[in-house]
Amino acid sequence: MPEHQDFLSLSARAEHDAPPLVLLHGSGMHERNLIALADRVGPDRPYLSLRGAVAWEEGFAFFRRNPDRTLDYTDLFNQTHHLADFLQKALETRLLKRPPVLLGFSNGAIMAASVLLHRPETAIGAVLLRPLSPAPAADFPELKNHRILVLAAERDERRAPEDVVLVSHQIEKSGARVTTRLFPTGHGLDEREPDFIRNWLAENFPPA
Repeated sequence: MPEHQDFLSLSARAEHDAPPLVLLHGSGMHERNLIALADRVGPDRPYLSLRGAVAWEEGFAFFRRNPDRTLDYTDLFNQTHHLADFLQKALETRLLKRPPVLLGFSNGAIMAASVLLHRPETAIGAVLLRPLSPAPAADFPELKNHRILVLAAERDERRAPEDVVLVSHQIEKSGARVTTRLFPTGHGLDEREPDFIRNWLAENFPPA
């Protein structure tokens, strides 16, 4: 599969005027995996759901990991600009009528955070579900006009407790308005998270 293939995308609810969601799935998943979540958190909100550009396990991912499961930071950097270029073109062609809120889970959350680090002009905010820092030693650019929700889990078997502390602190230092919450669950979502996300979106990104 080419390193920079076109993103396969699904979109819906374009008639609504709220800031749209861009859905970024986790490793080994595909473009339909987060649609049910989007239906719960933003039933009156447009969405654009993307398939990661990297074939991974039984599905796709937005960037590669190394054999020891650490992040391939070079591929993450390259794929970040690939995705940001796609988002910029989507805005220019009106596939996205307004700058979006990135909603990413796991691999997709890391990618969303990387977009905030390298190309923040292509989004107005993000919902980061089980993220890791895309660059642990980096300073994020000024993000004072961005609003970010970071959701972590107490029993996440794929994350250490300090992971969410690091990425939240990096984004807070940028001046963004950050909300961080810890839920009593594992890597998957707690049943209360969709309602929390929906309320946060309604408060921070209401229809125009």
